[in-house]
Amino acid sequence: MRTASDVILRLTSDPARSGLVMDFDGVLAPIVDDPSASALLPGAEDVLATLTKHLGVVGLLSGRPVSFLRERLSLDSVVLMGSYGVETWTENGIDVLPAVAAFSDAVAEAEAELRRLFDSPAVPGIHVESKGLAVAVHWRRAADRASAQRLVEAATTEIASRTGLHREPGKLVEELRPPVKEDKGTGLLRAIEAAGVDVVAYAGDDRGDLPAFAAAIASGGEALVVKGDDIAPEVAAVDGVQFDGPQAFLGWMKELAAQLER
Repeated sequence: MRTASDVILRLTSDPARSGLVMDFDGVLAPIVDDPSASALLPGAEDVLATLTKHLGVVGLLSGRPVSFLRERLSLDSVVLMGSYGVETWTENGIDVLPAVAAFSDAVAEAEAELRRLFDSPAVPGIHVESKGLAVAVHWRRAADRASAQRLVEAATTEIASRTGLHREPGKLVEELRPPVKEDKGTGLLRAIEAAGVDVVAYAGDDRGDLPAFAAAIASGGEALVVKGDDIAPEVAAVDGVQFDGPQAFLGWMKELAAQLER
């Protein structure tokens, strides 16, 4: 069985040809009830800055809009990929894959309908989040999570069938996004190709990270699973190194940074 130390050894053996790409929520930031309040753990930005001095690529790959990532991390040396990798922060602004941008009207229609259904005192604890190229509905704050889940699943199923958007389940969340064959796996592969690295470790915590875990392993890299209270069974079963939450993962990153500095 591979260990966290084994991964450090691989990444430090040839740093310029190695990389580390991570999800944001649940990996570098603790999961919180209010998605807008999500923030990097103290000290994470300094560690990322150190890693970028040595590794061939350091990136964030999130389901969040890339603008959200940029608001929370201003390091130009970190590659920022949002909306599951279909948008990238560049010096000239946000670059969006054209096939995804074509569904902007459908996403706007879906968001308007979801807000009509759930932005009401009659359904407390359900929160609609605009994600730019997608829309998400959370029920983490609902008193009766099972009932809230049924309401959200029924609504997103109907809206998806009407708009042509794709339903993506997550950790106490349903997301509607363009039905383009893009996910964190294809986003990670683009990052690997652009950086020209040989070995990439990918860190994630949710179902949306499964394609990236698979892409990392298939390309000869490493899967780093950051466990939380609500980890899905299929995520917990990923063949990779496991960490007990974002704080433990940050501790590992600090050790990696220290080894690279030596």
